[in-house]
Amino acid sequence: MNILVTGGGGDIGGEVVSNLCETHSVSILDVQKSPRHSDLPFLEVDLMDANKVKSLVRGFDVVVHLAAIPDPFSDSAELVFRVNCMATFNILEAIRANNIPRIVYGCSESASGFGIRNRSYKPRYLPIDEEHPSWPHESYGMSKYFGELMCQQYSMAYDIEAISLRYAWAWGGDRNISSWKPILERGSGGGDKDWLGAWVATSDIAQAALKSCEFEFSDGQSLFERFYVTARDNFTDLTTLELIDLNWPDDPPKVLQPELFEVNPKASLFDYRKATRMLGYVPTVDLDVLRGRLGVNRV
Repeated sequence: MNILVTGGGGDIGGEVVSNLCETHSVSILDVQKSPRHSDLPFLEVDLMDANKVKSLVRGFDVVVHLAAIPDPFSDSAELVFRVNCMATFNILEAIRANNIPRIVYGCSESASGFGIRNRSYKPRYLPIDEEHPSWPHESYGMSKYFGELMCQQYSMAYDIEAISLRYAWAWGGDRNISSWKPILERGSGGGDKDWLGAWVATSDIAQAALKSCEFEFSDGQSLFERFYVTARDNFTDLTTLELIDLNWPDDPPKVLQPELFEVNPKASLFDYRKATRMLGYVPTVDLDVLRGRLGVNRV
């Protein structure tokens, strides 16, 4: 397949590009060339330029759309929402106009309202799956949610195959090392960027992206699917049931599959089993694996 990765110069994008390159032809769209993949075809495009995007994004089998403002704490809420939503709209318009059959959308668990948040809602049940209502209420989560909604609507209206990957806090890229290395060394009791302890290695996001590009929709199946993508464990020092008690000591949400947390006491509070069942996604990196790779010892 001929695949375009928007944001291919970023931490997540770089991992995705490396993984896709092993079996597919890959081009990168970004605002500057990636030194990691300087040999690949490159489209230098600002996704705010709708006409240029439409004229250049053509001839691909799949667009993996990862380009976005990923750090909503460094820019204004207005800028985060406007850029992320308009970039996705412009990419979808290019896909529609140029008859590209599939988009794989880099979403976020924050689209649920249970990642980055201004208010700590109580889920209706745990673990949170794709059927749980989404309650985003800040600029980043809403921009990702509306981007996913646009993908769903374009899929329905124009028969575009669309897969949204709601991946958790991504660990593994060089530029966010300051965020996760202290947690690996000292541990965490929750309450940091992601209060439910959800995370995922960038290499596992890349795995999910590859499987999404290669996924075959069956006859009669909806051409839109969303999937949660996380590590198998939470990043805190607490078991998952202890984490639930910490967040809702008086009235915890109902745990629908308590056996998940008996088999794996630190199992993620976001249910990635749909991705396992349909895509074949199986997380390969947990905290112990990551510490071993980086030679990080607990303080």
